[in-house]
Amino acid sequence: MSLVDDVLEYGKWLRQQCAVVEAGLRKKHNRMARDAFMFFRATCFRFARKVKDVVPELGDATEVPSVGDAHIENWGTWRDAEGRLVWGVNDFDEAARLPYTYDLLRLATSARLAPGLPGTNRERVAAIQEGYRRGLDAPGPWLVDDETPWMQALVNRPAAKAGAFGRELASLRPEQPPAAVSEALCGQLPAGTAGIEFGAWQRGGGSLGRPRYVATGTWKGGRVVREAKALVPSAWEWASESIRHDKLFLAMAKSRYRAPDPFLAVGSGFVIRRLAPDSAKIDLSTGEAHAYGPELLRAMGAELASIHLANDIDVDAIHRDMDKRGREWLFLAAKAAENAVQTDFQKWRAYHKSQ
Repeated sequence: MSLVDDVLEYGKWLRQQCAVVEAGLRKKHNRMARDAFMFFRATCFRFARKVKDVVPELGDATEVPSVGDAHIENWGTWRDAEGRLVWGVNDFDEAARLPYTYDLLRLATSARLAPGLPGTNRERVAAIQEGYRRGLDAPGPWLVDDETPWMQALVNRPAAKAGAFGRELASLRPEQPPAAVSEALCGQLPAGTAGIEFGAWQRGGGSLGRPRYVATGTWKGGRVVREAKALVPSAWEWASESIRHDKLFLAMAKSRYRAPDPFLAVGSGFVIRRLAPDSAKIDLSTGEAHAYGPELLRAMGAELASIHLANDIDVDAIHRDMDKRGREWLFLAAKAAENAVQTDFQKWRAYHKSQ
């Protein structure tokens, strides 16, 4: 199918999965015409549909539990059950069992498309591969502490300045969620939360158009916030029309080598999470993100390896497969994928302009 057909067909499919917010979907389509990186972020479904055509040589790799949408802005922070600040993948909307190569390809392609990251494309891909091999050998969570000073500098970003979180919440529009969703949100707030109010907003890239509700209140003298985002089947299920990838979100978010977010829950068809100034996506527009680009990409590669090894995957088989492919495989595959994305982006921009 053509690009435009895929975009329209995915929209129709999404309407069958949740109560789509049409204004959010229009916003997504507008952002897709802005630049190639935004287009890539918003079109995981197209990537899933076309990857076998663009890089057929990657499809025979070992299958692993995969993020499915491992672009560079799919990482952030949260507090674990010990109160430690943890960094890692914080969105498993598109989780699926896939060849391990696909997560690396999507991450490397996003690193090629992202504006402002330091280093050449070859250096960026090399950092991802190096980190992935390290993660295969020593899987585990990334804790933001004095052992990772560069990550501490990255997390202390402008978005964490006083009042920024409150200003973000001010963009909520008052809206009462469906009864089951409001009940689930309230059930995740601390007992005794007072002054609970509900709202809705549209955020993100690929998830624009899905309903998002927020509950805010006051507990022990401070603000507490929970968000519920509609959870739909993975885009990889839409693309395959036969493979089922449901029920992977929570299992992967809480898999064996992660220090999971204890406030993350799934219920009533929604993902519910705690929102706070220290539980947010990393802002990659900052100077710190650019300064620590190589370390960041190595860490992303290592985190993917930790996720892939969750279910007793044969790590030696992955090492052997990577060795067999040689040093350039990811660089060449990401280059081919970027070219395909740029072609699709130009087609979408022309179509969008004509509407």
